[in-house]
Amino acid sequence: MMTRKPERSDMNKKNIDKVSLKKMFSNNIFAVKLLFESTPIYGTSIIIEAIRHNLINFLEQTVLVYYILNTIEKRGRFVDVLKFILIFIAADILAAVISNMYEQFIKLKYQPIAQKNLKLRLYEKAKGVDISCYDNSDYYNDFVLAVSEADRALERAENLLRQVFGSITILLCYGLFFITQDILSILFVALSFAVRTVILNILNKLNYRFRLEENKLQRKRDYIRRVFYLKDYAKEIRLNKSVTRKLHDEFREVNEDIYKLNKEYGVKRFLANLSARYISTDFFLDIIYVIYLVIKAGLYKLLSFSSVVTLYNSAANLRRGLSTVVDIGPFMIETSLYIEKIRQFLNHSNEIKDSREYEMPKEPAVLECRNVSFGYDKEKMVLKNVNITVNPYEKVALVGYNGAGKTTLIKLILRLYDPTGGTILLNGIDIRKYDLQEYRRYLGIVFQDFKIFAADIGENVVMDIVDENRSGHIVNALHKSGFDDKLKLLRDGIRTGLTREFRYDGTDLSGGEAQKLAIARIFYKDAHFALLDEPSSALDPISEYQLNQSMYNAAYDKSVIFISHRLSTTRRADRIYMMENGTIIEQGTHDELLKLKGKYYEMWDAQAGRYKEMYVS
Repeated sequence: MMTRKPERSDMNKKNIDKVSLKKMFSNNIFAVKLLFESTPIYGTSIIIEAIRHNLINFLEQTVLVYYILNTIEKRGRFVDVLKFILIFIAADILAAVISNMYEQFIKLKYQPIAQKNLKLRLYEKAKGVDISCYDNSDYYNDFVLAVSEADRALERAENLLRQVFGSITILLCYGLFFITQDILSILFVALSFAVRTVILNILNKLNYRFRLEENKLQRKRDYIRRVFYLKDYAKEIRLNKSVTRKLHDEFREVNEDIYKLNKEYGVKRFLANLSARYISTDFFLDIIYVIYLVIKAGLYKLLSFSSVVTLYNSAANLRRGLSTVVDIGPFMIETSLYIEKIRQFLNHSNEIKDSREYEMPKEPAVLECRNVSFGYDKEKMVLKNVNITVNPYEKVALVGYNGAGKTTLIKLILRLYDPTGGTILLNGIDIRKYDLQEYRRYLGIVFQDFKIFAADIGENVVMDIVDENRSGHIVNALHKSGFDDKLKLLRDGIRTGLTREFRYDGTDLSGGEAQKLAIARIFYKDAHFALLDEPSSALDPISEYQLNQSMYNAAYDKSVIFISHRLSTTRRADRIYMMENGTIIEQGTHDELLKLKGKYYEMWDAQAGRYKEMYVS
């Protein structure tokens, strides 16, 4: 439960200091492609709206003002000014209608679609990545960041389109105006452009470093927060005050770390923001530029009154356009850094490779582990030279104390991991040469830490959308697992919603009921091989006995591997493998192992008080 205090990653700091132009453009183009692939209409409308918005601003704030002042200065006719204004009013009304259509129809409809499509793409990738990725904290951090940035990634793509096409419109319109009026004025705006570029580049790198370091701390704080409101932890918290005190201490500690992080970066970010706002804008443009215009118009008579006023007012708009251009570079760099996480996640190549060299057998076949070794950490083997054989229709049991490697072996058989050494064969063929999904469909599995989803009973059995024509098969599977007594008490039957995550009238199952429901998945699935990891751990001895009888009868046409600490489950097995410290130390039938007087006998003798009377021969 207690988490290790996160350490800052110096590697991340080094990586963000060097962003190649090629990578920056590539990542930003990728983000824009994501947007257009999801909703091309929305992407196109963003461009049109950016051009419309800035073009209207230029016409109203510069062309209209200049025309009116210039007409007055040259003593032109009032009726001409009035006509010009009326034309602009009509154009403004039309622009407002277009803008409202964009905001109220196009954006509201297509933005959620774009976000949904990207998330589905991430979720689709997530369900297929190797389980080993979740053992890698760096990968998991990147995965969390990629998912959390999904919506913002598209927002960044939208903003990039607005900035690029908006700034192009501004630069073309105001650039041409300044060139025709006073080309030297552009130099004053360009000066702020250069200064602002440098400062904002520094600021965006600071923001990214801060976000990376804060993300690790936020994960820990969010975990502690969940512990206090999730139902899963409610009983433990109320019965163990020491845990609460420890969590309080850790919560205070992580908040202090976040405060220190904010304090450390706060001063730097404040100074960078202050510099970007005042040094590169107000000082260089507002003060110096006014002096320049006054001298040129007042002393040298090179500018008219209407030109001075319009140039000064338009300078702010040109500055805004150039500022947008300035922002584009750092914004693209920052966007690139986040998009890179998403691309790395989407482009991740699994170590568990797929193959279609051989077709899956149509019936139960021999499963064999030959000298199988494995370690989550390459330097520490969890399994060492394990050899087991499961013949067609055999019921084989793996027993041993916690940490013996039983569940790890099941994960290897399922190809959630591949062995570090040795080979697993099905029908004499390396399982890595079968189609991965077809191979996993060949197997049925119930883990000890199975999950019940916030869906109805039928969907939890099928693990998919329920086909009404298969309702009978679902009920039959629930009957075989011993869940039918509970099912009869539920008004909506297999349509009964489980958990109260989304439904106030949802049904919460007891531990034993949930386990029977999970086991029903095995009976529903048309699998030739069943893997049961502690299938009866949440049941009382009587229910356990009944379930074991039911499972043996129902699995007559399947090969089965049981993992159990309760030897009542294993007594009827055709063969039992006793594991210890990642190796097979004993094997045989129940009676054969009892005669050995070894580890299995010791384990059985320790549990004999519960089972001797129940299993009188």
